[in-house]
Amino acid sequence: MTEPELKFEKEKLATILKQIKELLKDRQEELKRFEEDFIGSREDLWRMKYQKEVHIKNIEYSVNKPYFARIDFQYADNGKKESIYIGKNGIAVGPNIIVVDWRAPISSLYYDSEVGECSFEAPEGIIKGQMDLKRQFEIEDGVLLNYYDVDLVSNDSLLQKYLNDNNDSRLKSIVSTIQKEQNEVIRKKLYDNLIIQGVAGSGKTTVALHRIAYLVYNYIKSVSQNQYLVIGPNPVFLKYIKSVLPDLDVSEVNQSTFEEFTKLYIKEDLNINPADKKVNLSIGGKINTDIDKFKCSMKYKYMLDEFLKVYISNLTKKDLKIDNFVVISNQKITELFNLTSSNASLEARIELTINRMVKYIEDNLDNIISKYNDYNFEIFKDASTIEEKNKLRNIFAKNIAMLKKGARSLIRKYFTNANVQTTKLYKLFISVIENYNIFNYQHLTELKKNTLGSLKINSYDFEDLAALIYIKSIINPNKDYEKIRHVVVDEAQDLGEFNFYALKQVLPAATFSIFGDLAQSIYDYRSIDNWERVNAVMFDSGAEIINFGKSYRTTAEIMDVADDVALWMGLNKSDLVVRHGNDVTFNKMNAENIPEYIKKKVLDFKAKGYKTIAIISKTHLMSCYINDDLELEGMKIPNVTINDDVLSDEFAICTISNQLAKGLEFDAVIINDASENIYSSTNNLDMKLLYVAITRALHELDIIYTNELTKPLQKRLTKER
Repeated sequence: MTEPELKFEKEKLATILKQIKELLKDRQEELKRFEEDFIGSREDLWRMKYQKEVHIKNIEYSVNKPYFARIDFQYADNGKKESIYIGKNGIAVGPNIIVVDWRAPISSLYYDSEVGECSFEAPEGIIKGQMDLKRQFEIEDGVLLNYYDVDLVSNDSLLQKYLNDNNDSRLKSIVSTIQKEQNEVIRKKLYDNLIIQGVAGSGKTTVALHRIAYLVYNYIKSVSQNQYLVIGPNPVFLKYIKSVLPDLDVSEVNQSTFEEFTKLYIKEDLNINPADKKVNLSIGGKINTDIDKFKCSMKYKYMLDEFLKVYISNLTKKDLKIDNFVVISNQKITELFNLTSSNASLEARIELTINRMVKYIEDNLDNIISKYNDYNFEIFKDASTIEEKNKLRNIFAKNIAMLKKGARSLIRKYFTNANVQTTKLYKLFISVIENYNIFNYQHLTELKKNTLGSLKINSYDFEDLAALIYIKSIINPNKDYEKIRHVVVDEAQDLGEFNFYALKQVLPAATFSIFGDLAQSIYDYRSIDNWERVNAVMFDSGAEIINFGKSYRTTAEIMDVADDVALWMGLNKSDLVVRHGNDVTFNKMNAENIPEYIKKKVLDFKAKGYKTIAIISKTHLMSCYINDDLELEGMKIPNVTINDDVLSDEFAICTISNQLAKGLEFDAVIINDASENIYSSTNNLDMKLLYVAITRALHELDIIYTNELTKPLQKRLTKER
């Protein structure tokens, strides 16, 4: 850092800050005038006002930190040289762009290229040139603290500082430290389908959200924000990520769990059982998890297909009649029905069939009325009184008038049985499921008994949801979701192959970015085993499968321990970012001493300046117990439940179960009892739960055990000695 260069950058910062402050003042005054002068609905006012407020908030952010990088680039075609300052938000003053948005095409040079000859992809094609400088800035509260001239944005001072920071409970924007492999995924085209397998701490969630922000920015003219959808694993996770998208200038993207998505899609009131109960039952070996796996498989879908085929074919098995007079035979109705492709929804097929039946009556009206008159004559001649004959004349006249108009109301009544709720049709399927056991599934009787028992009280397991969505898509799809253009699925390893198929089925215009880690598949009794199968089920193997092998979250010492568990499960080790910290500590103690020890350890962590600390237990019940014990020790901290917002300051120090901790991160973690009898080395689900618990820690990890330590970690005790 030379003195002239430092002086230049300080003066440049002062100039840009002055321009931004003037811009901010103008925008704030515009907002006031906008409210006063607005003509339109209250909803439009709120929506447009919110967008302007978000824009102002981003400008306010830029007052404190207008940019984080500079690149000097010379264009090959005309020799023009530019110094480009890159920030989280693009800032334009009049026609001049003073800070380039990190999502702009030229900004990719900062993330991907080394100093020297390079190129980037712009809308008009590949732009070639020479990058003479890549500089990172450390700016806080509008003050330039430092700058670094770098070659690649990896293992550098800014990244190390970011990784070493203590966590304030919020998932952070990483625009200044995006790594090359992350940037490649973020900047993939809207039309690309992606599957990202990433080790714990590789930045999957953060990259997923930055990808949404990138797509919103670059496809703003053709795709609106509400045409994107994020599907996360649970409400805790969605609340955890909620601060990131607005921070990235994205405010209207749809977010839901798979459970919430199901309710919204089928438009019925469902009582969906919490997934953590099933996990706990699975851990205890109290349920037949093979049934859950089967319900989330494509075999279950194929059985449902057979049922729906029979159900739909039965809709045209009857003749269309007026009393006992056959207007159209069932054979002819079936013929007309089958003129429409079976790929169309039942609702669409019926509408087209109704129109064809009306046309058929119109085209054959004389013949139909002639036969109907013959039918009437036979009935009329048996009438014995004037009153009865007059009544019959009126009925016959009305029916003939109806036929002359095409008999549309009669035809609609014919298809009344097709207008059925999704849940009722699913219940019908389960009630006759043995008729469609094309795979000779051995647990079908148990599946039927258990499922019918739940459905009678409107109770559904996660494993039923793919079937519900699929049925709805076949019968009468929810058109609202046909506008969705891109879907991000995070923690995707928790879904089964039928879940993936159903999503693709009901979101026909969407492409997908799927993020997950097979090592963290804590719902493995229902979920997928490999990404190739997902690729085949959703995209006919057309998606690109990308591996994130580097862990940025945890220290080398913590990730080494996690890798012991991964290797035990037959999975690969991670590629570490070189960031060291304290060794993982292992402490054997009597159960009655654990609460006192945890209290002391939490106080030690707080003294080190750690902001977020979690005591992670294998199950929610264990988490409740340790929380109660800590309260008896005088430490009153919250125990996280599925509806809690972990962004709230009250959850900075908390007890939490493995299931709810997945996807979150904390400065320091204490694992409550990693004994072999708790995390069995012979149980793959236990090992995945342990892997999740270990990899939640950013800086320090303390592992408590009461009996024999779980076997994958026992070699650590030898090293300690």
